[in-house]
Amino acid sequence: MVVRMVVYVKLRMRSKVGKVKELVVLVNGGSHSPRPVLVVDESTARELGYVSGDAWEAAVADARRIVYVVENALTLELLGDGDEILSRVDADLVIHPGLEEPLITDATIDALGIRVESFFKGLWRHVSDPPGRVRMSAKVGE
Repeated sequence: MVVRMVVYVKLRMRSKVGKVKELVVLVNGGSHSPRPVLVVDESTARELGYVSGDAWEAAVADARRIVYVVENALTLELLGDGDEILSRVDADLVIHPGLEEPLITDATIDALGIRVESFFKGLWRHVSDPPGRVRMSAKVGE
């Protein structure tokens, strides 16, 4: 039996209010945004120093939801092995009440240079990786 995986990556988040946090996030290519964003729940947003933002209506797969956007709130660093920084990007923070797991959207995935090899197997590469280098999905809770 094959265990189904998804792609998770480890990010270091540096908020513009001076907080730093590392987190494993879902690489969600089906989630769209016009700019790089990190989508988190209210608790994670508080850990990053934010409690609210501008209210926006967001379309999700089955409905519309109110989310809160803090523009240019973070610098995201994609981490490779150990503390190796593969890439970084400035991003908006989207606070999504009740969110089950943090995620990055298509614009963020591209800006960080993430190339998914297999969602099912949890395999990905960084745009700067040499040919043949494939990375395993990060483990949630790391």
